Amino acid sequence: MAKVDYDLKSQYFGHLVESVIDKEHPQIDYIPLLDLLHSMKFELLMDSDEDRVKDGAYLRVKWLSEEGIYDHLYEFDGDFVSVLEVLVALSDRLSFQIGNNCTGEHSISDCFWEILGNLDIEKYSISNYKPLNIKEKVRVWMYRKYMKNGEHGAFPLQKSRFDQRKLSIWDQMNEYILEKYW
Repeated sequence: MAKVDYDLKSQYFGHLVESVIDKEHPQIDYIPLLDLLHSMKFELLMDSDEDRVKDGAYLRVKWLSEEGIYDHLYEFDGDFVSVLEVLVALSDRLSFQIGNNCTGEHSISDCFWEILGNLDIEKYSISNYKPLNIKEKVRVWMYRKYMKNGEHGAFPLQKSRFDQRKLSIWDQMNEYILEKYW
């Protein structure tokens, strides 16, 4: 049973990786970063961000359904939702939102690496891998220790109407879309 559990979770991680890897960010160079993000529990600070956690958990349901093995959902019981899952799900939402405007298509991968760039962790490929730096930058985002305008967060703004630290992640994303893409 443990072997199946490991194999299933390993395959799921592979699916997450495949959804964000692109030519500029090859798997061989970024697997340590992605693995670290997947090992980190997403910490929920605001109740209004509960939907972001649900979106991350839904990625499992969707993948299991697509693979025809939905009856194995129980193998994820008790598992936390990872930072990677939340970021992939958030990238999917961002891609959908900005893909429908006049600037054209933006893939999940494009959005994922844009968010990682905003968090200043995109640069941590295998040749520059610094797990403590990555963890610290992710914690700054999760614990809302970034600047009022969102700098050092996932959605920094040039002109901030609100204190981004007090907005839900969804509202931050929408402010970012309005400023950058509309």
